[in-house]
Amino acid sequence: MNCIFCLISPDKYLAENEYFFAIRDIHPITKGHSLIISKRHTPDFFTLQPEEMTALLEISRIMRNLLDEELHPEAYNLLMNCGSAAHQSIFHFHLHFIPRYHKDGLSLRAINEKLRSIAF
Repeated sequence: MNCIFCLISPDKYLAENEYFFAIRDIHPITKGHSLIISKRHTPDFFTLQPEEMTALLEISRIMRNLLDEELHPEAYNLLMNCGSAAHQSIFHFHLHFIPRYHKDGLSLRAINEKLRSIAF
């Protein structure tokens, strides 16, 4: 399998639990932009198992606490694309965890355009 997410080394992890790990996005659209990625190769949110959904909430809280302490963002966008029509480009579940700042100059439309422009 040639999945870029399946090849990520654990020494790159910011946080992890039994089902997910988090890393910094290699093309961040804001300071601290991170990805929460399933350890199991599964295409999207709708293919996660119930225990994985619970673990996703858990690691989301961990990431929020980590980023709050490190960067003090004022808000967050949590984004996922499910399917090619939604511009998903890597078919391995991942959640964009995007810290937001009042003067970052990004609208939700701008975020979507930036994500589309860096898609593989």
